[in-house]
Amino acid sequence: MSDTKFNNIQIHNWKIRIRKDFLKCNIRDLFLLNNKTTQEQNKLIEVPSSEYAKVFQCNVCIDDTIHPVYLKQYLYRSVWDFFKHLFRSSPAKRSFDASIMLQKAGLDAPVVIGLFEKWAGPLLIHNLLLTEEVENAKPIARGLIEMSHTGGKDTLARRRNLIECFGETIGQMHAEGIFHGDLRIGNILVQQEKTNWRFFFLDNERTKKFQRLSSRLRLKNLVQINMFQKNVTNTDRIRFFRKYCSQNIQDRKAKKALAKHILRKTEQRLRNKKKPTKGMKKYLRTNEIYLRISIEDWLAVFDRKFCHDAKPLSLLKEVDMLINNGEILKNGDTSLVSRIMWNNRDIVVKRYNHKGVVHSLRQTIKRSCAYRGWLNAHRLANLGIIISKPLAYFEKRKGPFIWESYLVTEYTQGEKLDDLLQNNNASKDKLLKVIEQIKQLNDKLDNHLISHKALKRTNILITDTGPVLTDIDGMKVYRTAWAYKLMRKKEGNSL
Repeated sequence: MSDTKFNNIQIHNWKIRIRKDFLKCNIRDLFLLNNKTTQEQNKLIEVPSSEYAKVFQCNVCIDDTIHPVYLKQYLYRSVWDFFKHLFRSSPAKRSFDASIMLQKAGLDAPVVIGLFEKWAGPLLIHNLLLTEEVENAKPIARGLIEMSHTGGKDTLARRRNLIECFGETIGQMHAEGIFHGDLRIGNILVQQEKTNWRFFFLDNERTKKFQRLSSRLRLKNLVQINMFQKNVTNTDRIRFFRKYCSQNIQDRKAKKALAKHILRKTEQRLRNKKKPTKGMKKYLRTNEIYLRISIEDWLAVFDRKFCHDAKPLSLLKEVDMLINNGEILKNGDTSLVSRIMWNNRDIVVKRYNHKGVVHSLRQTIKRSCAYRGWLNAHRLANLGIIISKPLAYFEKRKGPFIWESYLVTEYTQGEKLDDLLQNNNASKDKLLKVIEQIKQLNDKLDNHLISHKALKRTNILITDTGPVLTDIDGMKVYRTAWAYKLMRKKEGNSL
């Protein structure tokens, strides 16, 4: 799409680049994103997005035809972002330019309609991007998984054709000298047109074109794609790589060297993801497994399976009532733990109580207890340590402060270790087995430099599958062995 198809408009402090066929009367309404009345009148529906953006879906009129569109508002991660844009373009502007650049190169991205930037003198206050919806398209990951679960020769042939066309498209992109800054599978939509496949690249704010694409950037993109592990075989990877090389690399030695580099780098990144301190961002973002919600005074992350066929916002609004009406398992000064039923699930909700403004300030600075408990639960699960499955966490705010936070987990039936040790009827064999399991658990925590910080007998449940740790919000992972040993020396053995 040529730049000549856009008009440059200024409305107050807003600088706008908009398609000439877009109705100008619709422009003003798009600015008032946080106004509930505007959202209702114009049917602006907020859809799941990353923590650094808000995305709204609505319909607009172009050439007397209603088009579904997406409006993406890029949020600032820190005050430093305001000053960075004194020297570089906004994310919306970079994504706008990159989308047009991809289309000129014969590649696909959602069609851009408009760019909106609000300035206060030299400082950029807001930046938004308006794009058309890609109709009849789905994430390529979902397409591959669905085809894997569907039998038949026709489906297998379509799947192979999809992988080959994907490899050819990425090869074409690199042959044009184009590097995508975040070429994860989740950022690519696929659309079938008869026997052809079209691939639409999303999140293009870091997409760039070079006169000659460096080996480092080429490798980075290919590793990002190769990180996808679900329902993809080695044969699929070979099929993709051959088609990719047909557009880029003809030398046999160069192909072999590149393949080795991809495998080595992918294995390294997968190993790093298994470290307790790595790969945690995916548990805080909206993706295929988790749903992040930021609305009014609430911020929440849900496991999608947990809130399937339910309205997660209803849990946020009713959580205190459900807690008070549930089976109270613990009622302390700092927290209240209640067992409840929601969406046909037997769950436990732990509410970390408000303890004053100073306490809220500390929680806001170092992150809430529910946030830390949510991440720690996933860290332990990644290491193969049995825990109560984390289902959601949410924070209630007042102004800039975290006021209260909640951690939701599956209910685990078990007996506290302290009660078991005091039970005179417990068999000697069972006690010896439990002690050995506790020792193995403690050794695993030691090997990964993890301190529970409150490893008491009352914080370990004994279940049929083994000991389960509770109260893990204070858990800490140490990066160096000497720091961990120093901590253990100070704390001693709490068991």
